[in-house]
Amino acid sequence: MPDAQAAHELTLTALFPALAGANLIYGLGMLDSGLTWDYAQAVLQNEMYRMILKAAEGFTISDEAIAFDVIKEVGHGGEFITHPHTFEHMRQHSQADLFDRKSRDGWITAGSKDVVEEAYARAAHIIENHKVKALPENTQAQLNTIFEEAEAEIKEKRAKAS
Repeated sequence: MPDAQAAHELTLTALFPALAGANLIYGLGMLDSGLTWDYAQAVLQNEMYRMILKAAEGFTISDEAIAFDVIKEVGHGGEFITHPHTFEHMRQHSQADLFDRKSRDGWITAGSKDVVEEAYARAAHIIENHKVKALPENTQAQLNTIFEEAEAEIKEKRAKAS
């Protein structure tokens, strides 16, 4: 089931390959070693993959990002949370779409839904409302050609093996 263990396993199996430069992370929505597929898990993992890929991009190092002037201004023992620079830059590296970042009181006021309930609701909304964009003109014909060539190649190999 989509739970903390599934999230942790996804993090371990996706984060390190992404940081190493892998250009493919697979298994969206899979549970139970790929024997089960779950809508909520797909929605949750989509969010996690997005965050992992954002982390794998790395960080821009610049005078603005390092903010030495802010460090000097705030000083040793000061707090940065309410500084305008922090507010201006705080969402650059982590922007949750599904995960709830409200305070506990805000979460309770909003109905106390856990992230899995929210993921199922989001999946249902996607299934009910998503409109697939049409393929560009001639794309289907090109795909048909690729499939026909592959089928011909398979038939040829089978004929030679017989």
